[in-house]
Amino acid sequence: MVKTFQATVRHRNLIPAGSRVVVGVSGGADSLALLHVLAQLRDQFECELHVATLDHGLRHAAGAADARFVAAVAAAWGLPCTVKGVRLRTNGERGIEATARAARYAFFAEVAAAVGADRVAVAHHADDQAETVLMHLLRGAGLNGIAGMAYDAPLPGYPHLRLIRPLLGVTRAQIEAYCRAQGLQPRQDATNNDPTYLRNHLRLTVLPQLRAINPQVDRALTQMAEVAQTERDYLDQALLTTITPHVLREDGRVWLPSRIFRELHPALQRRWVLWAAVQVRGAADAISYRQVVTAVEVALSDRVGGIAELAGGLRLRVDYDAVVIEAADAPNDEADRPLLEPGRIIALHVPGVTQIDSRWQLHATQVAAGSPRAQADDLQARLVIPAGAAVILRSRRPGDRFAPLGMQGHTQKISDWMIDHKVPQRLR
Repeated sequence: MVKTFQATVRHRNLIPAGSRVVVGVSGGADSLALLHVLAQLRDQFECELHVATLDHGLRHAAGAADARFVAAVAAAWGLPCTVKGVRLRTNGERGIEATARAARYAFFAEVAAAVGADRVAVAHHADDQAETVLMHLLRGAGLNGIAGMAYDAPLPGYPHLRLIRPLLGVTRAQIEAYCRAQGLQPRQDATNNDPTYLRNHLRLTVLPQLRAINPQVDRALTQMAEVAQTERDYLDQALLTTITPHVLREDGRVWLPSRIFRELHPALQRRWVLWAAVQVRGAADAISYRQVVTAVEVALSDRVGGIAELAGGLRLRVDYDAVVIEAADAPNDEADRPLLEPGRIIALHVPGVTQIDSRWQLHATQVAAGSPRAQADDLQARLVIPAGAAVILRSRRPGDRFAPLGMQGHTQKISDWMIDHKVPQRLR
């Protein structure tokens, strides 16, 4: 097991020299073995370790005893340790397992910030990977779900931190054998044998039945995850190559021109929804495949104002010429500018006041040619037009031109002028 561990860390550069690593330890066999191996190899890896253990408050005295056990082990091995207790509450949107996981990640990020760590090591192993992939398949997963867990990824919700899984290539049997050989006495969590939890049911009942059909089913599932990870990475590279010149990140939102979104392959459209969610929230783990498919359908509908809700407090919204991923409670940024739907034409009262929509009016006055210019600002424009000419207001059309001030009567495409003046595409 140790040789596999060393090879994994070095091949994947999970712990660069000089790293400070927060090690998540529950006291069970997996995390105790992880901590023991890291403690033995810390000089070889040239890293510093800090143990972190969280009592979720779900197992009362047993959970508190586990936390004390971890603290005692860390002290015996000469390692600093942070212990914290919380009382979890579900909000109805996610189960207790997801709530506990989010609490752990928040705790790990808190400890990492306090000790100056840049990565968090956890003890997920190959059997966990097989269970995860199977669970995602049963729930109806997309590529992210089939890909399972990565050896190295951003800590969900905290993209500045790395979440590493050095044991992902090691089986549960190998870990248990290591604990016996090293004389380690891990704590036992009785809830791991509770079949009311889906993961436990898969491990205790479903996977043994599948092994009777295919003794290599665990390897088949982990191999599927490896293939999915590789193909997901390729799709993400292809996505970034296509969208980088066009995507806009602003005020906690991610924008992509509708035209560019429509031109993407359906696989890349789905990848963009998840990629943009990560840019806004730092994670997209809670977003289901069905939510992604629905979001793509809304984006392709071209229905201005159309919205698709996404897990994690996010939504996709269709703007006039863009697809937007933003926080579900984001303020409406349309209120800071008037917009006309394509094809709408408004006859202006000159002089007079024209109502554009419920929020905006256009005030027009006539001044004699050559009169002093008013102080310019973003809400005023001076136009030279023939007296008595009818004036209309409409959205820009391809090829529209005007004669900007200072160009001695020469004209320029409005689109070119806005590009030259760095007007965001969504506002042109």
